[in-house]
Amino acid sequence: MCEMPSCYGHEERKARKAHKCCECHGTIQPGEKYHFHHGVWNGEASDYKVCADCEALRAECDRDARHNECTPFEGLHDSVEGIGEPGLFVRFVEIKRRRGATVPQWMATRVDTDNNSITGGW
Repeated sequence: MCEMPSCYGHEERKARKAHKCCECHGTIQPGEKYHFHHGVWNGEASDYKVCADCEALRAECDRDARHNECTPFEGLHDSVEGIGEPGLFVRFVEIKRRRGATVPQWMATRVDTDNNSITGGW
């Protein structure tokens, strides 16, 4: 369950310099569009830069969620794993790889890249 902010804004921006996605920890390249979320949570202002790939994956994860059950920022990995659909987990790992983020060994060994599936069962 995600905490609702007291004030919130969302913008689609074009990167002028490299940024780090708060979800996959990969690179948002200069010239690439990304999502900038900002707001006030528990009286503290925060902002989050999310690459287009993670934004699309978040939307898919939250497709059937109620308003207050959405994926919290910096929590996409937990949502992907918690939903229990192996394809979402595989997509998340592929996003991390494509964007140059470190893929932890435990994560890498669960993904069969040849078959685009999870190894050893879910």
